[in-house]
Amino acid sequence: MIKGATLLTDSLMLGGAGVAVEAGRVTAVALDPHLPDASEVVDAGGQLLMPGGVDCHAHVYDPDYTHREDWASGSAAAAAGGVTTLIDMPLVLTVMPELAREKIQVGERDSMVDFSLHAGMMETEEHLRRMPELVEMGIRSFKAFTTAPFRVGYDYIERLAARARDLGGVVTVHSEDDAVIREAEREVREVKGRRDPLAHHDSRPPEAEAAAVARLVAAARATGGRIHVAHMTTAQGVGEVAAAKSEGLRVTAETCLHYLVFTKADVERWGPYLKMTPPLRTSYHVEALWRGIASGAVDAVATDHAPGTREEKEVGWEDIWRAWGGIPGVETLVPVTLSEGVWRRGLDPRRVCRVLCRGPAEAFGLYPRKGSLAPGSDADLVLFDRKVERVVRAADLHYKVGWTPYDGILVRGWPSRVYVRGELVALEGEPVGRRGHGRFVPMGEVS
Repeated sequence: MIKGATLLTDSLMLGGAGVAVEAGRVTAVALDPHLPDASEVVDAGGQLLMPGGVDCHAHVYDPDYTHREDWASGSAAAAAGGVTTLIDMPLVLTVMPELAREKIQVGERDSMVDFSLHAGMMETEEHLRRMPELVEMGIRSFKAFTTAPFRVGYDYIERLAARARDLGGVVTVHSEDDAVIREAEREVREVKGRRDPLAHHDSRPPEAEAAAVARLVAAARATGGRIHVAHMTTAQGVGEVAAAKSEGLRVTAETCLHYLVFTKADVERWGPYLKMTPPLRTSYHVEALWRGIASGAVDAVATDHAPGTREEKEVGWEDIWRAWGGIPGVETLVPVTLSEGVWRRGLDPRRVCRVLCRGPAEAFGLYPRKGSLAPGSDADLVLFDRKVERVVRAADLHYKVGWTPYDGILVRGWPSRVYVRGELVALEGEPVGRRGHGRFVPMGEVS
């Protein structure tokens, strides 16, 4: 039992309360006097008690790139930062049933936290044909791209959305229009011959996302299927998704923490370390994304955790096109989002909790087992100490690559205790859990 906490969910913030846990599940949520007896009691001392974070977009395990991250290292970092469920996204290899089975086997051997899987990249007729096999395994999210290197046409997206609809699934889309990107990149890279770190950001303009999201909304309208916009970065994207929701279309969207914290101006300091796709935007778009969180247009804040080594990044100082595109982020997701959203910007803590917990779990058929403190939910719990002020330092984090773009950021609050299905996996920012405690969590039908 955890008592003496301030419960925080997407719908309440209540002091002097707690939860009871038995056999890995929440059995009671109540004010302290009404909690049952327990063999182990943790006094929270007024700290926040919230559901474990759900990172719905993280590149944790690709068997060809384990020098960057793997289930053991990635899940340890997740646990230390309060993320109790990872949804692993394909990095390069197309995830069909054979590779999915391998990912699950290795994950259940090495992961400290629970996990689910996206399938993809969806490109061919065979991929469409094999979707029922993946659904039978509990994988209902199908990744597609509207731009290179895995680009498919919008007509294929519609077919994919219709097929996923019939199977109770969702199509998760990297949403940048290929024609816009090709023209912009040609201008920056070939006509102007630029290789500086900002060249990558300038080669992928906001208009590319706006065009793609508009076409995806049209696909949702035409098919009745569920479309999830991955790593949204622009004010135009937020507007398109908000309009789709008001129309009653089945469209959800995530943004990533780095799009809420950094702008193109930060590339002057970080250079190739801040290369990612889609790229960073101006403060105008950052503010629009935060407004989207406050209004409900944005359903989830994820990380697109895709670390590269220092060596894979450093080459970008001379030629940005050679640098790996991706950053680590899973360990800082919960504390930095709460700090930036609640204490720096004054957002309702319940709204920030929603985009970290219920929103991503609901988008991918994991709610209420994940992202909830309700009786019957998995006892994935985070005690969050709001009194702690901590400067993020790479040396204190647990990534294989040994760096973080959040280095030097002052954060108010950090997880003090993290539980996965009732088992303590992190204490005061250090992973203490058992390797192999994590279990694959099948996705249910999406709403």
